[in-house]
Amino acid sequence: MTWKPEGTVTIGGIAYTDKTLWNVQISYGRSNIWDQSRAGFANVQLLSTNGVHYNIELNDSLVITVKNSVGTPVTVFTGKVTDIANNVQSSGAIGTAVISTITAIAPFGEMARKIVGTSSYPKEYDDARMTRILNEAGVTIDTVDTPPVYEFTARPANPTDSYTLATYYAQMAFGYVYETTDGKIGYANESHRLNEVQDYGYWTIPENYILWSGVSSNRSLNDIINSIVLTYKSNATVTAQSAGSISVYGEIGSRVNTELENAVEAQYQANHYVALRAVAQTSISQFSVMLDSSYVSSADLDIFLGMYMGKPIQILNLPNAVLDSVYQGFIEGWIFSFNQYQANMTLTSTDSTLSIVPTRWQDVSALQKWNDVNPTVQWYQYE
Repeated sequence: MTWKPEGTVTIGGIAYTDKTLWNVQISYGRSNIWDQSRAGFANVQLLSTNGVHYNIELNDSLVITVKNSVGTPVTVFTGKVTDIANNVQSSGAIGTAVISTITAIAPFGEMARKIVGTSSYPKEYDDARMTRILNEAGVTIDTVDTPPVYEFTARPANPTDSYTLATYYAQMAFGYVYETTDGKIGYANESHRLNEVQDYGYWTIPENYILWSGVSSNRSLNDIINSIVLTYKSNATVTAQSAGSISVYGEIGSRVNTELENAVEAQYQANHYVALRAVAQTSISQFSVMLDSSYVSSADLDIFLGMYMGKPIQILNLPNAVLDSVYQGFIEGWIFSFNQYQANMTLTSTDSTLSIVPTRWQDVSALQKWNDVNPTVQWYQYE
């Protein structure tokens, strides 16, 4: 298909588009699964050739849209202006060209400046704890996953910025906090990605979309943990090991400190750490797609423009020397760059085996339990 971004950047209610809009780069998410998401940001370059000074102020709202395959505007970034730089690009008898570079930060940036936790928190599950923190931070909440998975101990009053506190508890619960392109913040719990795959499956990215130069598959000994000590309430500890992994790689230990309330959940989490990390998994490095390429279908273009953290993907027909199987993974972050004529998206993903956890009954809808079973099936007990 033939497509141009037709981007619009609206700053403080004023829209900039056409030749005024020079270059735009947007970044969301994280670089690997072991960290929490960083604050999303956008860099916007505006061109002035007629002596106009753009009256942009710090903390102005900044919203970026592009048009999708049918010409409908799609929001790809929402944030606030944090930096403004005006630089002379060239000057002569005809006139002077000035590039204004505007940097904006997404909602995590504001969370990092909002102090919460000035009052004590009761013993509560992860969904309640995350909702409490996000409400204290005053953000617009997207979704906080339920049902809860882990119960945290009571927390004494201890003022902390809301981004640090939210990511601290999200990491402790094997989940993550995320930003949406329309300026909301949500919490995805441990079961989120499994449920996503069960509901929607993996989206296939055709291999001819991908710019293969520099793409690599990666495994690292640094990702392996096969012996763990995990602390929970009142400094009690549980342990877990993988004898098979230790026999292959040697013992690679780690200590994880948590505020989990229950011994059963602490042991489950210790076992889960080792199950995920006892064997090095292969992930595909960052890879890029030219969204204005004639190879990209209209339907897939619109999916790229709606990218989000945790999206399940698969790539077929990878070069055998890179990976000798179908790659299935989850999007951890993306960089979206465009100008008046071209658009590029660079995606970072991790292998699905680092995210998918065993199904637990509490995560399965009561309807799904029985509606998916043939009613004529009979139950037998074998001695």
